[in-house]
Amino acid sequence: MRLISKCLICLFMTAALAEELPGDSLYRLQIPLQAADGITVALADLRGKPALITLFYSQCSSVCPMITVQLQNIDRHLTQKARHNLTILMLSLDSDRDTPQALQTFKQDHHIEDPRWIVARASAADVRTLAAVLGVRYRKLPDQSFNHSALITLVDPEGVIKAHTEGVTKSATDFLQKVESTAVARRH
Repeated sequence: MRLISKCLICLFMTAALAEELPGDSLYRLQIPLQAADGITVALADLRGKPALITLFYSQCSSVCPMITVQLQNIDRHLTQKARHNLTILMLSLDSDRDTPQALQTFKQDHHIEDPRWIVARASAADVRTLAAVLGVRYRKLPDQSFNHSALITLVDPEGVIKAHTEGVTKSATDFLQKVESTAVARRH
């Protein structure tokens, strides 16, 4: 009986938190993420800090490594306070092949060691949902690779989209300034 009571309390608390979110918050999406370390977290667990979100896949040999470098450059150019306040989520488009072990290898290959970086996967349906909300267009090709947008999205602490940058070769100075100001202005 106590277990049922605790579960009901948790459900009510979760519902109350969801109600407090803005209507256009990504964190309203019920998307579980399996991180490279095998731990499962909800997308909504990112709430409270601004985040950069991008979609990629670990087997990519062209655009995804450049997106990763662009994220690393953005992160490197932020002030210490902004970096401390920011989460970076790289979500795989390849739910089938990007196992936690494959994602861990990707992190090692790209020298991603900072715990603020979450390299994860989700179900194919959840990836489609998030991609649609973010405006990421993608399709799986016959050779199992993906053709996809090179989009990085900034969301505020409540999960509301604040800015995008697309393309891996153009300068992202305006985007970097938006990330800095959003990360520094976060509520404590």
